[in-house]
Amino acid sequence: MVASRQMARSFRSSRIPDLILLVGCLLVQPPRDARGAAEIVATRLLPSARSAQYGPAVGVNVASPGGSYLVPTGTGVEFHRSAGLSDMSFGAFRTAGAVNEVAWSGQTAYLFAGDRGIVAVDVSDSTNLVAIGSHDHLGVVRHGAFAPASRTLAVASDLALSCLHETSPGVLDLLETHAYTDGRKILRVQARADSFLVLSLRNVPTLRMLLTLYRVRNASAPESLWEFQANGFQAQDLAWPDGMAFVAVGNDGILPVDTSTRIAAPAFSVAGGSFIHGVDADPGSVVAVGQARVYAQLTRSGPKGATLSAEVDRLASLSAFHVALVGGRAILSEDESSAPAEPDEVGTSQLEMLDVAQPSQPGFTTTTGLGRVRRVLINAGLCYVADYTGGLRIYRASPADTSLVGVLPLPGNSRVYDLALDSTRHLIFLAAGTAGVAVVDVTDPSNPGLAGTAVLPGLTVAVAVIDTTLIAAGRRGGNPAGVTFLGVGNPASPVLRGAVNFPSILDPRGFAVRDTALFVADEIQGLVTISFKDPDAPVTVGAASAQGARDVDLLGTRLLVGTVADSLQIVDASDPGNLVLLAKVAAPTIEGVAQQGQTGIALLGDGGAMVVDLRTPSAPLVRGMIPVPGFSHDAAWSGDTLLVAESFALERFSVSPTVTVDPALSLSVDPASVLPRVQIVWFASLPPGAIGWNLIRDTGSAAQGQSTASGTRVNESLLGPLVHAFVDDGVQGGTTFRYRLEAFFPDGSSIEAAEGSIYIASNSALGRVYPNPYRPRGGRVLQIPYRVLSIDGGKSIELRVFDLGGRLVRRIQSVTAAGGGFGSLAWDGRDDRGRLAADGVYFIHLSGPGIDDGRQFVLLR
Repeated sequence: MVASRQMARSFRSSRIPDLILLVGCLLVQPPRDARGAAEIVATRLLPSARSAQYGPAVGVNVASPGGSYLVPTGTGVEFHRSAGLSDMSFGAFRTAGAVNEVAWSGQTAYLFAGDRGIVAVDVSDSTNLVAIGSHDHLGVVRHGAFAPASRTLAVASDLALSCLHETSPGVLDLLETHAYTDGRKILRVQARADSFLVLSLRNVPTLRMLLTLYRVRNASAPESLWEFQANGFQAQDLAWPDGMAFVAVGNDGILPVDTSTRIAAPAFSVAGGSFIHGVDADPGSVVAVGQARVYAQLTRSGPKGATLSAEVDRLASLSAFHVALVGGRAILSEDESSAPAEPDEVGTSQLEMLDVAQPSQPGFTTTTGLGRVRRVLINAGLCYVADYTGGLRIYRASPADTSLVGVLPLPGNSRVYDLALDSTRHLIFLAAGTAGVAVVDVTDPSNPGLAGTAVLPGLTVAVAVIDTTLIAAGRRGGNPAGVTFLGVGNPASPVLRGAVNFPSILDPRGFAVRDTALFVADEIQGLVTISFKDPDAPVTVGAASAQGARDVDLLGTRLLVGTVADSLQIVDASDPGNLVLLAKVAAPTIEGVAQQGQTGIALLGDGGAMVVDLRTPSAPLVRGMIPVPGFSHDAAWSGDTLLVAESFALERFSVSPTVTVDPALSLSVDPASVLPRVQIVWFASLPPGAIGWNLIRDTGSAAQGQSTASGTRVNESLLGPLVHAFVDDGVQGGTTFRYRLEAFFPDGSSIEAAEGSIYIASNSALGRVYPNPYRPRGGRVLQIPYRVLSIDGGKSIELRVFDLGGRLVRRIQSVTAAGGGFGSLAWDGRDDRGRLAADGVYFIHLSGPGIDDGRQFVLLR
């Protein structure tokens, strides 16, 4: 028999048997110490397919006409350049996690990536975007903006706003986090000069829109200047081009607000009262998008451009959810309007460009998305992809060649859920939703053709090849649910054979075949076995597992079952009528499963891919996670290349099994320093694909239960691959510190390579200066507290004050108390000539026997 889609995964390449032995042996190699663990290291390669779910664009170079801009893609960011009637993506960056928005600082893009926090990407080479850092300690971040005058990044979760100062590209110092306690949800953050305008919405006790203005100067904590509130407006989006802000307020249209006087003009109804959810503005125009494909362009006039008139309405190509003005063009981020059949599905996404100077002229679209890459199989060097909205797509499977070979879109609103291959006759069978089963001739992969169809009740969502004359198709949709067997001896005219219908089958999702047994992953009933010894009278055998399942994969007699809410199950299928559960691996909802040799892969949707060692099926071991952008649904192997079908691409990973020892770091206190400084040395090897190291410091030892997700990065910039030592002078005495060494990958992800703890004894130290910022008004002085040991008491010390350029401003000498302990020095804000120092950032340095320390502060007159 010809194997089904799931079965075929295990023999699609002649290189796989050798890799099976290699992966299996390395995965179970015993650790070299108690902390050792085998891991899978996956290096991301170029994807075969790339799609997007575009967010709001951000202008980079806004020269008219056209210009360049960054646009988030749902799993990363793209760099586009627009000129004439063309728009081109010059470079793209992809990362795990959902990227909602992006901010631009001049050469660095800051991606707001949900629970991944902030991912910093170097965009100086527009064709090669590379991650240079990440900041994942601020919770789930969704919105943000960059204020260039103060080099400050404001980022927002639903309920909190954090401001960070950019000390160098990708390096951010947290200034302050403000958590709102009144139930408001932050919708958008915009920036101008050194200020931020935050749009929020509160529903209880009444619907209330809030605009809050903050200013950040001289790397100090943000100042809250004012807050504007208005009841009854369903706020959606915010534009802030100058002294006027424009708020998209749903069915009320656009609300102009003067940010100087905090006075709102009457809301301007747009497109006959259409619901408006996106807005942008420049000095001459306001553009808006809304429901039912509405696009509206208005002209600004009057004092401060607060009056809107000369409305031009038109229909966008697809439903537009965001709009941005860049270089005289309105850039619309659009998705198809038809509702997907499943909640986790996305359809076509694209960018549409309209000329603001000629609003009646037709625009053009670019970079049309492909929908969800839902299923994938590999055979004879080719990769066949079931694209949810794009039909069948065929790529080359070589790591060195990812080119597209052929495409066959299905007509109308057909959706492709699954596919199976008959390699003998070069036929692909597509589970095509309401269109039933589509038979595709791939004898010429560059020109696939539709050979036949079979319309079935309900939605056809799963398919398996049994042999050259028989296939099975799974149907969903309540009473029409079931499994139908079809004779395909004549591909042009499939013939209905027998069926197992509702309620024996309730919600089939995936198939695997062994001899005359069909194993069905049923979303409601779990694993169900159908015997088709007589294809005209198939019957269920044995009992269903009763744990809802979404996919199943068979290798020999070993079944992998991905369940909805329980685990990855390993099942012995030696007797199809009496399946034996061997083990479970705890996991969230599993969308797909695949196996090769002694290695299993569980696809966890937006949680990436879990790698499991199956050498001992009754005692499986989790060997690591592969962070996958988007929503991972299925996977297939081609040699040592793993292809993962996810929501926005067919991702490729070079997978290398390795055993990584997790040694304790060599940590010691620098004996040559009078200040507590930790010398850190490590001997770990950089994993394949990683580009450098980060060191993370926590207070407390690992035994004290510190979270591995917390901590402060101690290196300001990424440490190079050849660096194996670092000195940390940001510690204080009387404290235990734990250090983690993390390998950093170009997609912004990290894995831990080593850790260790050290106790720092008390020592002399300079305390925190106060007040900071320091305002030398009314004779106020800057207090500089310090501590010295008793053996260093009664000695001379010297305080020096430097400006930002390193020039000496003031020198103050003193003597410590004879018995040591705490002391304090004061500075009156004047230089050695008695003149008041100018506004700015200053540094103080206190030196003497037993103490050598410095601090930074801000002076504001």
